Amino acid sequence: MATAVPAQTIDADEQIPWLKVLRQTDLAIENNTDPNLWSTEITSTLLSSAVTFPSVELAHRLVSHLFWNNHSPTAWKLLHSAASFNIIPPLLLISLLSTRIVPSRELHPIAYRLYMELLKQNVFMLQSHIYSPNYQKIMESIDDVLQLSQVYSRKVCEPGVVLVEFVFSILWQLLEASLDDEGLLDHGPENKPRWISRSNAMSIDEPDCINGMKTEQKEGLQRENTAMAIEIIVEFLQNKMTLRLLSLVHRNMPSHWGSFNHQMQLLASNSSILKNLKHINADTLLSLMENIHGFGSNECNTTSKLESNVVISAGSQIYFAGQYYGSSWSSLWLPIDLILEDALDGGQVAAFSAIEIITVLIAGLVKILHAVNGTMWHKTFLGLWIAALRLVQRERDPNERPIPRLDTCMCMLLSITTHVVTNIIEEEESELIEEADSSPTNRGKNKQALGKRRGELITSLQFLGDYENLLTPPQAVLTEANQAAAKANMFVSGNPVGSGSSESLSMDDLPMNCSGNLWHLIVEACIARNLLDTSAYFWPGYVNACSNQTPCSVSKHMDGWSSLMKGSQLTPGLVDVLAATPASSLAEIEKIYEIAINGSDEEKISAATILCGASLVRGWNVQEHTLLFITNLLSPICPPNHTETENHLISQAPFLNVLLVGISSVDCVHIFSLHGLVPLLAAGLMLICEVFGSCVPDVSWTVKTEEKVSHCEVFSNAFTLLLRFWRFDFLPAEQVRSNAATPPLGSLFSPEFLLLVRNYRVASFGRSAKDSLKLKRLSKLLHFSKEPVFMDSFPKLNFWYQQHQECIASIRSGLVPGGPVHQIVDALLSMMFRKVNDGSEPSTPSTLGSSSSCGSGSALDDALMKLKVSAWDILKAIPFVLDASLNACAYGRVSTRELATGLKDLADFLPASLVTIASYFKAEVTRGIWKPAFMNGTDWPSPAANLSLVEQQIKEILAATGVDVPSLAVDGDSQATLPLPLAAFVSLSITYKLEKGTGRFLVLIAPALNALASGCPWPCMPILTSLWIQKVKRWSEYFVFKASGTVFHHNRDAVVQLLKSCFTSTLGLGSTGINNSGGIGALLGHGLVSQAAGGISPVAPGILYLRVYRSIGDIMFLNKEIMSILMLSVRDIANSELPKDNVKKQLKNGMKFGQVSLPRYMARVKHAALLGASLVWISGGSKLVQSLIGDTVPSWFLSADMLEQDGGESGVLVAMLRGYALAFFVMLSAAFAWGIDHYSVPPKRRARVIGLHLEFLASTLEGNTSLCCHCATWRTYVSGFVGLMVGCTPMWVREADVELLKRLSKGLRQLDEHELALRLLEIGGIGVMGAAAEMIIEIERRL
Repeated sequence: MATAVPAQTIDADEQIPWLKVLRQTDLAIENNTDPNLWSTEITSTLLSSAVTFPSVELAHRLVSHLFWNNHSPTAWKLLHSAASFNIIPPLLLISLLSTRIVPSRELHPIAYRLYMELLKQNVFMLQSHIYSPNYQKIMESIDDVLQLSQVYSRKVCEPGVVLVEFVFSILWQLLEASLDDEGLLDHGPENKPRWISRSNAMSIDEPDCINGMKTEQKEGLQRENTAMAIEIIVEFLQNKMTLRLLSLVHRNMPSHWGSFNHQMQLLASNSSILKNLKHINADTLLSLMENIHGFGSNECNTTSKLESNVVISAGSQIYFAGQYYGSSWSSLWLPIDLILEDALDGGQVAAFSAIEIITVLIAGLVKILHAVNGTMWHKTFLGLWIAALRLVQRERDPNERPIPRLDTCMCMLLSITTHVVTNIIEEEESELIEEADSSPTNRGKNKQALGKRRGELITSLQFLGDYENLLTPPQAVLTEANQAAAKANMFVSGNPVGSGSSESLSMDDLPMNCSGNLWHLIVEACIARNLLDTSAYFWPGYVNACSNQTPCSVSKHMDGWSSLMKGSQLTPGLVDVLAATPASSLAEIEKIYEIAINGSDEEKISAATILCGASLVRGWNVQEHTLLFITNLLSPICPPNHTETENHLISQAPFLNVLLVGISSVDCVHIFSLHGLVPLLAAGLMLICEVFGSCVPDVSWTVKTEEKVSHCEVFSNAFTLLLRFWRFDFLPAEQVRSNAATPPLGSLFSPEFLLLVRNYRVASFGRSAKDSLKLKRLSKLLHFSKEPVFMDSFPKLNFWYQQHQECIASIRSGLVPGGPVHQIVDALLSMMFRKVNDGSEPSTPSTLGSSSSCGSGSALDDALMKLKVSAWDILKAIPFVLDASLNACAYGRVSTRELATGLKDLADFLPASLVTIASYFKAEVTRGIWKPAFMNGTDWPSPAANLSLVEQQIKEILAATGVDVPSLAVDGDSQATLPLPLAAFVSLSITYKLEKGTGRFLVLIAPALNALASGCPWPCMPILTSLWIQKVKRWSEYFVFKASGTVFHHNRDAVVQLLKSCFTSTLGLGSTGINNSGGIGALLGHGLVSQAAGGISPVAPGILYLRVYRSIGDIMFLNKEIMSILMLSVRDIANSELPKDNVKKQLKNGMKFGQVSLPRYMARVKHAALLGASLVWISGGSKLVQSLIGDTVPSWFLSADMLEQDGGESGVLVAMLRGYALAFFVMLSAAFAWGIDHYSVPPKRRARVIGLHLEFLASTLEGNTSLCCHCATWRTYVSGFVGLMVGCTPMWVREADVELLKRLSKGLRQLDEHELALRLLEIGGIGVMGAAAEMIIEIERRL
C-alpha cells in the first residue's frame, strides 16, 4: 500500500535537494556503495539546504522511492544506516514500511523478515527517539501514515498517545499477520481485522527473489517469518517498557484491547507454529497477557524515601502492615462493627433506609476495606462474617430493655450480611455478563458467569468454622441452630429431609450429640440464596459424630408446611403452627401469598397472620421474600372489575389491619428498615391513611377473635406506623440547618422524600445486569406499580402534613368561632374532661381556659355524636384542643391528674393523635413561655425516690468510659421541675400500661419524649428517667444508660473526653477503666450486659458514643477534635512502641530494633486512622467529611498552631507517622462518604471534593503555599495519600482533571517519588495516557 508524500511547496529550488538525494541513493544502490558513505553524502547535501534531522520528509521520499520500484538488499542497508545515524526517524520508518511490507509479506517474505529485524532493533529503544527536536512532527506523521486518529476515533493528536497507539498497532499488525499466515484470521463482518485485509496479490514488475524458490522453500520461509513474528510478539509482552505501554491500552482502550485479546487467545489455542517453538508455548503467551491484565491490579509497588534514610512502602504497600504486625487481624474490619452496631439503634429505625439500603451501604464499606487492607476476598468475607457474629454475641445475655434487639441482630447476621455477600458476588458476575455482552464473539450466546468471589466465599465459610467462641448461638435461637445441624446430619446419612421437616424437629427428636451453632445457620442462609450447594454438608467438621443417626420420631410431628404444600386447608390449628414455624423455601411463602390474594376473607386473614409470624421475624432464609409480599399486600391495586362507589380498600379493612398490627413491633419495623423497603412500604401506607382517614366511623367489622375493627383503628395503625418511618417531630429546617451534618444512618426525611426515593427505585430497577440477577432470585408473583407517586395523590395527608409543620413551628392560625373545627374542638374537650365539675355548662376552648368545664350525660352524648367525623377532621382540631387543655391546667381550671387522664382519653379515642400531641408539646417547650411544673408528688408525680441514685449512676457510667463531668450533680435541696408541656407529656406516657396492644404507641412517642427531655436543661432527663424507673424497675439500667447521653448534648468537653476514650481503648493506650488490651472488644465491649454486682454495669465507650452522637447538635467541631486526638495518638503509639533512647538505633539499623519494627508502627497508626475516619463518617456523613477535606485538613497544614514538635530522630519518626496517619484518615473518610467505584455516588459530586483537595496538594507542591508542619509529615502525607488513591481508589484518579493530574505528578517527581508519579498517570485515563507513556520512557532512559 503506497502512502502519499506530505504536501510540499512546489517551488523548484525546494525540490532540488530531494532530487539530488534520490539520485545519490540510486547511484549507491547501483554501485553497492558503503551505506555509511552514502549517509555522509546525503547528510552534507541536506545540511546545505538547512534540512533538520531526523527528517520526516526524507523518510517519506526514501520509502516511496525504494518500495517497490527500487527494492533491493542494498536499499535495506541504506535505510538501516539512515535510521542508525538519525537521519530519518526510525519509528516513522517502521510505520511507513509496515503499510507496504506487511500486506505484501506473501510476495516479499525476505522483505518481511528484514522489516522484522529492523523492528526488533528500534521498537525496544523508544527512549532514544522521544527527545528528537522533531518529536511532535514525527508523531503527527506516524499518526497520518497509520491513520491512528481514524482507527482509534481520536480527535486530538497528542505525541505520547500516538506513541502508545504506534506500539500497540505494530504489535497488533504482527498478530493479525501471524493469524492470517496460518489461516486463523476471521474476516467476518463482526470480527473484521483491524490491520490485515484479505490477501490481494499485487502485480509487481520486479518481484522478490522468492519467484526462484521452490514451493517448499517458499512455505518454509513463510513459516519461519511467522515464527519470528510470534517471537517478536512475545518480546513486546516481555519488555518492561512496552509492557507498561500496552497496559495503558488495556486500561484506556478496552474495546480495542478486547478485540486484540480475543485474537491473542486464538493464536495461543490454535497456532501450530507456536506449538512447535522451543522456548515459547501457549501458556507463555497467555501468562504474559495475564501480566498485562494484572499489571494495574497490584497497583503501586513503589517506595518512598523518607528523611531518616528509612524506606517505608508507599501507596498500596502501607496497607498490608496491619495484617502481620502486632495488632488483631479483626481490627482491620472495625468500621463494619461500628456500622452494624449503629444500624441497630432502636430509636433511629427506618429513616436511614430512605437514603440508602443498608445492604448497599455495607457492601460499599466491605469493598473499601477489601481494597485498603489488601486482602483476598475470602479474608474480606471472613471479616464481614466475624463482625456480624460479634454483633450477635453482644446480645447473648442482655439486660432487660423495652426495645428488644436479638431478632434484629439475627436478621443482620443471616439475612442482611448474606444479602451483602450476594450483592458483592452478583456485582462481579454482572460485570462479567456485561463484558461478555459487549464482546463480538459472545453475542447471542447464553451467558452463565461465575466469578472468583463465589469460590472465595466458600473458602471464607470453611475458615469460619474455626471460630467456635463466636459461633455459640444465643439461647433463644438454639433450636433453629440444632435443626440446621440435624438437616445436614440427615442429608449426609443418606436420609435427606423434605421441605419444612427440619423446622418441625423438636429438641427431643435430635440425637444427643447433634448440636448446631451459628455456622450451620449461616451456611443454610447461603444455600437458600444459591451462593453454595449442599456439598457444604460434607466439609470437614461440619457434621458432628451423630451423622449416622437420624431422629426417630420425625413422622410423629405434624409437618405444617408440608401439609400446606400438599393441599391442606388453613384450619385454626394449622394456622397456629405455620405462624409459629418459619417457612423454609420461597415456594411455601408463595403459597401463603396466593391465598392472601385469592382466598376467602377468612383465609386472607389467616394468610396475613402467617406472613407476620415466624417467617417474618425468624425465617431468615425467606425473610426478604416475606417482606416484599407484605409490602405488596399493603399496596393493593384497584381490581379492574371494581364498580362500587367506595374505595376498593374499604372491604379489605380486617385483612389490612392484621398486616398493620403484625408488622408494628419494634423488631419488625427495624427489619423492614434494614431491608430498605421503607420507601416502597410508605407509599402503600399513605394510601391506606388517605382512604380510611377520610371515612366516617359508622361501620366496623368483627374478626374471628371477636374483636371489632373500625375505620379509625385501621387508620391509626397505618398512620402511626407510617410516622415511625421518619422523625415526625422535626421540622425540615432543623434537618438541614447550616451547622448540622447528615450521618449515614438515622437521617431525617419528610414523606415527600420517601416518595421520591420510591419513585426513583421502581423506575430504575431492572436496567442493569445486576438487577437481572436479582430478579431471578425474586418471586415471579410480585408486581409493583412503576407509576410515580407524589404527595398530591394524598390531599388529606398533605394538608395534615402542612398543618403539622406549622404546629411544630408554633405558627398555628386562629380558630374560627362556630366553624366545623371549633365544634370538633368543643366535642373533644367535653369528652376529655367529662368528669370535671359535673353539672356545669359544656366546655369550650375559651371557657376551658378561664373556668371549670363539665360534661353531663346528654352533653357527652352530644359531643360523641359530633365526633362521628373522619379522622382527618379530628386531627385538624387536635392542636387547638391541646392548647386549650394546657392553658386550663396552667390556670388551675383542670388538675394535673385530669389533664393526664384527658390526654390519655384523647389518645385512646384516636391513637393517631399521639403524633400531634408529641409535636405540640415539643413546640411549646421550645417556645419557653410556660411556667415550670413542680414534680412534688402532689401536683405532678415525684422523682425524689431515686433521682439522686439515677444521677449517681449516670456519673458512674461516664466515669467508666473515661468521661469526667464535675458539675453533673444537682443541688439536693432544690425542687425538681419540668417545663409544663414536658411534665404533661411525661405524665401521659406513664399512664400507659405495658401491654402488647399499646406497646406500639409507646414506641411511637418515646423518641420524641427522649429528644424533648434531652434538649431541656439538666436535670430534666434524670427526672424523666426516675419516673419511668418507678414504673418499670426492671428496665432501670437501660433508662439510666439512655439518660447518660444527655450529658453530651449539653457539654462539648464531655464529647471530646468520650472520643479520647474511644481511641485509647481501641489502641490499648493509657489506663481507662474499660480495657487496656485494645481492639474492637475494648471499643464496643459486649453491649449492655446484665447488671454487675453492687452497681451499674460499665458501658464500652464505642457503644456509648454510637448512642449519643445524634444528640450532640452542632457537630462540625468533631473534625478538628478527632484530628487532634489522632495526632496525639500517633505520638503515644510511637512512645509506647519504643523508648526514645532506642529510636536512633532503630533508624540507623534499618527496619527493626529488637522486637519492634516499623510496619508495627504503621499497623497501629492505620488502626487509629481507621477509627478516626469511621467516627467522622458515622457522626456526620458526607457533609462532615467534605468539611474535613475542604477545610480542616488544609487548615491543619497551614496553621502555625500545631502540636508540639518533638526534636531529634524521634521527632522525624513521629512526623512521618503523622503524615501516614493523616493520609489514611483522609482517604478512608472520603471513601466511606463517597465510595470507591461507580456503584457508589454520582461521580461529579465525588470528583468535585477530591479534585479540590488534589488542587491543594498540587498547588502546595508547586510552592504556592507555605506550610507550618514538619516537612516529613507533609512528604509522607502526600506520598501516602496519592499512593492510597492509586492503590485503592483508581476511580478517583480517573475522575480527576487531566491537567491537575499532570501537575500533581510533576510535584511528586520533585519529591523523588518517580514511580508513584508514573502510577498516578498510568491509571489516570486516556487524557493523561500520553504523559504516562513519555514518563515510562523517561524512567527507562534514566535507568
